[in-house]
Amino acid sequence: MEGKRFLRTVSCCLLCIGLVTSLVSCGSQEATSVTVQGSISEDTTWTADNIYVINQEIRVINGATLTIEPGTLIKAAPGEFPNASMLLITQGSKINAVGTPEKPIVFTSSDDNITRVEESNQSLLNENNKGLWGGIIILGTAPISTETGDVSTFYVGLDPSDKANYYGGTNVEDNSGIMKYVSIRYGGTYMGTGSESNGLTLCGVGNKTQIDQIEVYANQDDGIEFFGGTVNASNLLVYNSGDDGIDLDEGYSGEIKNIMVVLGEQSDSGIEISGGQGDFQGDFSLSNIQLTVKTPSEDQQIMRIDSASKGSISTLLASNFLDISKIQLQSSEVTLQQLQISKNQTEVNSLSEINGGEKNSKNISFTSGLSLENDSKGYHWTLTKQMVSR
Repeated sequence: MEGKRFLRTVSCCLLCIGLVTSLVSCGSQEATSVTVQGSISEDTTWTADNIYVINQEIRVINGATLTIEPGTLIKAAPGEFPNASMLLITQGSKINAVGTPEKPIVFTSSDDNITRVEESNQSLLNENNKGLWGGIIILGTAPISTETGDVSTFYVGLDPSDKANYYGGTNVEDNSGIMKYVSIRYGGTYMGTGSESNGLTLCGVGNKTQIDQIEVYANQDDGIEFFGGTVNASNLLVYNSGDDGIDLDEGYSGEIKNIMVVLGEQSDSGIEISGGQGDFQGDFSLSNIQLTVKTPSEDQQIMRIDSASKGSISTLLASNFLDISKIQLQSSEVTLQQLQISKNQTEVNSLSEINGGEKNSKNISFTSGLSLENDSKGYHWTLTKQMVSR
């Protein structure tokens, strides 16, 4: 019965480049497998007639742009720190990855048997195959708020002696490119810092960057994490992350619209928000949010918001959480408007269900009869939709 309810919920809510080539059978076509190593230092295009295998850390550097055609399949070789495979867009460089609903761009593991994007639902991997590679990291020059007060810092897990691993600055309108209709699967490998990598990590990324229609499927750590920056994002779907679905940190100051997070049994929070650690807190806006649980457990939480956070959350529908789940609200500068929360199929409209709700009562409002179905119909292109509909 729980499985049926879940399906209904999701359905409704829903270079130095080294090249090694080989032929891969692809139905009536043959795709060339291209192994990519080292750094991309000039404008480069990855085309849909190839399968690209990223081997260890691939960097886009020196202001270069990596363009990825619709329908391109990218696979990542296995490995943990210091040999984790990941795609890193450094400051001043760009990614231009624009797929379509019919031809999304897919990042997956080299353990994945598919040879075309169209074969996604035939994969032998499943939602339990987390941590197979390192995900995508974008380093921008927009403001961040660090404990030390530094304008920039290095991304933890990368070499701090290399300036290419730094992010942050003063450019609110930093442009790191565009990602649209991109599916990122089975990531979250060990980074050597006591934690795993995120599916998509946006560090000090500015508001000229475009992030829209992104799916992160079965990542070991967070689905998508924002470290400061001013980038806006829309239509984000995170399925069965090992930690949080969406994580905001270091004074993120952008707007995110249309979020869907489906937590698995090992997941932690749907959304975690940490304000600025330095002089400014940031000022975020989240709206049209759907949080649900595939397999409820006692450890899952709807949201955690720390005392330094500042911003607004509006139109949130949370369902299938157990009774012990709480919204942890430690800040008086965060407003929660139009909340609809159900636990064990019973709608809850009580401040007592929010840890910190009584002292923030003026900032919290509930609603009923909330439906975000229209907002989630755009997710029909995702692997999540395909897998839960089988």
